[in-house]
Amino acid sequence: MDDKPDSLKDRRGTGSNLEISSSSPSTSLLRDLYARMLLTRVVDEYSCALYEQGQVGFVASCCGHEAAQVASTICIEVGKDFTLPYYRDLGVVLTIGMTPYEVFRTYLQAHSRQTVGRDSVEPGEQMAFRQPRTHTISHWGYHKHNMVTGPGPVATQILHAAGIAFACKLRKAPVVTVAYCGDGATAEPDFLEGITFAAQHQLPVVFICEQDCSHSHTDISSLSPLLQNLSLPPGLAHRCIDGSDVITVYATMQSAMQHARDGYGPVLLEMCVHRTAPGQPYISLSSQEYPVDPLLRCQQLLEEQGMWDEQWATQLRTRIYAEVEQAMQDALRDAS
Repeated sequence: MDDKPDSLKDRRGTGSNLEISSSSPSTSLLRDLYARMLLTRVVDEYSCALYEQGQVGFVASCCGHEAAQVASTICIEVGKDFTLPYYRDLGVVLTIGMTPYEVFRTYLQAHSRQTVGRDSVEPGEQMAFRQPRTHTISHWGYHKHNMVTGPGPVATQILHAAGIAFACKLRKAPVVTVAYCGDGATAEPDFLEGITFAAQHQLPVVFICEQDCSHSHTDISSLSPLLQNLSLPPGLAHRCIDGSDVITVYATMQSAMQHARDGYGPVLLEMCVHRTAPGQPYISLSSQEYPVDPLLRCQQLLEEQGMWDEQWATQLRTRIYAEVEQAMQDALRDAS
């Protein structure tokens, strides 16, 4: 067993070590991560507000996932690597390059198609099809930046990612495929099949599982891997990290991407997050040294390093809210 806290090994001790960089990010990088997380939070709030007003269909909030999504995605080489998000990955799609306007248009168009589908039933169709659907999952896709549209069935993107990574390896292309999923995907056969195939062929792929730990009353830093009871294949590097800490996520993801790109095989990163509804306060844990809200956590890290500037933060917040408001109004106008 490796006793180094900054190394990541295969579950059975047969894989290569993944050295995690201990260098602190620059002020500009940390502020950039904070700004991207704030943008994600605000777009999420506006999207949920549209849902409550009945203007869009189902919205899967990513509140609490911002650090896990943004700090990992920023390590992806956009347009070169492949990204397969899941329906809750708003922070991933925004960081890849989708604009808030495009996000709102995606929601509005999906809702429009759903409404039309309910009202136009062909003669002879079963009456059951006339019942309104309860939700429409966000099938994020942004092909010009190699972001693959997600399917409806849970966990199938894991298999797709393994297939893409296999093709890239056959072509000897220095490309990494990154697939995201939620904790519900780990119970699906496709999840285990995908990571097993990737491990058997030592594919250049990183799997990210965003685990909701909001029901746990334990300090997130002392949590055991929630996938420890799952029989993970040999040849797969695996690590469980605090998904609310942008520095930890960024450093680990950078090392995972390099590990996969250098031909050392797949990596599974388990990121523990505390999910909550937009606008609801986070419950503080008595044993928690840092806030579990990713934005407050990042702010505290900036303050500790003397990088926080209240004037900068106020101007940033004002600008982002204005830009998102304008993007929403433009999307509503164009959808009418």
